[in-house]
Amino acid sequence: MSFRLIAMTLQQIFIANLKKIRKERGLSQMTLSAKCDTSSNYIGQIEMGRRIPSFEKIEQIAAALEIPSYQLFVFEEGDIKTGKKPNAREYLQQMPVKVKNEIISHLRSAIHKDIDASFDSQNY
Repeated sequence: MSFRLIAMTLQQIFIANLKKIRKERGLSQMTLSAKCDTSSNYIGQIEMGRRIPSFEKIEQIAAALEIPSYQLFVFEEGDIKTGKKPNAREYLQQMPVKVKNEIISHLRSAIHKDIDASFDSQNY
């Protein structure tokens, strides 16, 4: 049995999961936009790949869908019938620069907070 590599970007996985979960919940794009307090076509633009939501907006979307936010990024083997899961390096290579920079910024901020907190707790 041979497998062909399915190179889905993190954005493509997010979009596929968003569409799938939104439809499973019986929500239109307009209804989900209203639940997220955004313009009426915002979800449609995301689902077409024309907009990339911020981390905060992703959390609002997940809350409106009543799911944990990470679930929007889970690659399910069953989503694509043939192929293998892309590895982290492949995700990063395909990820838009804007998204990479935002992730790096959030990670740096979290690391700095943890370091600062560890020094504060040790009274240095």
